[in-house]
Amino acid sequence: MCLAPEVVRGDDAATLAKLIDRHVNARLDSEGLTRVPQADDAEFLRRAFLDLHGVVPSGERAAKFLRSHDPEKRAQLIEELLASPRFGKHFGDVWRGRLISPLANEQRIQTERFADWLANRFNKNDGWDRIAFDLLTATGKIDENPAVTYLIEGRYPLSVTDLTDLSSRYFLGIRLNCAQCHDHPFVEWKRQDYWRMAAFFAPIQTPGRPKVVYLAGVRDDPKITLASLKDADAIEGLQLQPPIFLGGQEFKAGGDKTHRVALAEWITSQANPYFSRAMVNRTWWHFFGRGIVNPVDDMHAGNPPSHSELLDQLSQRFADSGFDLKLLCRAIASSRTYQQTSRSGKQADSEAKLFARMSIKVLTPEQLYDSLVAILGPPAKGSGIDIRLGARQEFCQFFAGDGDPDPTRYERGIPHLLRLMNSPQFAGRNVAALVLRIAPPNRSADEVVEQLFLAILARRPTTAEQDLVQDKLRDSDALPQTVYRELAWALLMSSEFSLNH
Repeated sequence: MCLAPEVVRGDDAATLAKLIDRHVNARLDSEGLTRVPQADDAEFLRRAFLDLHGVVPSGERAAKFLRSHDPEKRAQLIEELLASPRFGKHFGDVWRGRLISPLANEQRIQTERFADWLANRFNKNDGWDRIAFDLLTATGKIDENPAVTYLIEGRYPLSVTDLTDLSSRYFLGIRLNCAQCHDHPFVEWKRQDYWRMAAFFAPIQTPGRPKVVYLAGVRDDPKITLASLKDADAIEGLQLQPPIFLGGQEFKAGGDKTHRVALAEWITSQANPYFSRAMVNRTWWHFFGRGIVNPVDDMHAGNPPSHSELLDQLSQRFADSGFDLKLLCRAIASSRTYQQTSRSGKQADSEAKLFARMSIKVLTPEQLYDSLVAILGPPAKGSGIDIRLGARQEFCQFFAGDGDPDPTRYERGIPHLLRLMNSPQFAGRNVAALVLRIAPPNRSADEVVEQLFLAILARRPTTAEQDLVQDKLRDSDALPQTVYRELAWALLMSSEFSLNH
């Protein structure tokens, strides 16, 4: 459905939020679907914290927000979350997981520095174009320039194929790897297109006897080409040409500009038809659990957007803003579309696909771990943790999926549930300490139950839940502290806690 162009005037978040809602509403009207109601304050609060900070709010923060009658409190909360250093930390963590292999155990310290580098850039609100440019063109030693981590794995550079696949997926929203061995069967990408882009990464490779770039640093050597590399057999039968950008624009060598600098300038250009759309679509996926184009990294003519004009206009505004990620996040979080409930109506599947309701997402391993720490405190020492990894990475690696898992699909099985239920990191004294803090002798049972619900689920208990605990206290021979510990553990093990809804 075509909408009047005047709705996109202005580049403030409120204007963009209205743009989002207008396009989504128009599509719902055309499909005969009705929006679900707005999320209540508790649902919105927890969702916003998880999406913008990667952790649940404290019980005190939840109580304060729920008490407030300020009509602007949601907008104020969004500003508070965006201004906090925790915003950059969360998005740095997210992008570290996307850009660095989770199996790179020997790089643990380096990947933490990389996440810190990203966090600093996101908190300063450097444009996404500048961040991507610095990643693609990074040089030097990893301990001097953490951005180099993007280009290596372990001790050596990533291969040209790995870098081509990684860069095309996350900076262009394209699965170009499908054209590595043959012309793409469904879209316009040819095998020649793949290798012409791969050629941009050849100069940082180490043919012959590989040098340890971890020690020597990443450098560009213009004498190294695809033909000179050991894996040149992969391009047998191709007519090798100088690097060419996707779409056919030729790269003209000259001066001191390296191949990677030329590629980064093309990728991050406002004129690039892929870069802005890829980040808008992936950011939308981060908040909604599915992209405007889904799968999120498979954007092509044969996989049309659910809201094509919305994607076009958001992408243009994002580029015009200097690729301002905080503006994009603020606009999405401020929209009525984002602030609606996840409770399904009569046509649940259609509602989720067209954003008539919020999808329920599974907490990422990082969100799950950080939320447990926020509620229970740091894990107990001596819990059988691999000291080479550290408690957080070991936990997250155990719960991690492959690639970009569908955030709306619960794929964890019995081992994961048993790990949570019998966790040596968080069981026992951690739960007891929580109850001891929340249930001093002078606090009534109703108050204790309310504080436990606020601390763990960021909401107040229902009357039925209060009555259930009171019945347990009255009918049980156990001490109240024991009942409270059982309640806390039941809440922590609930699906309500492990989901972002």
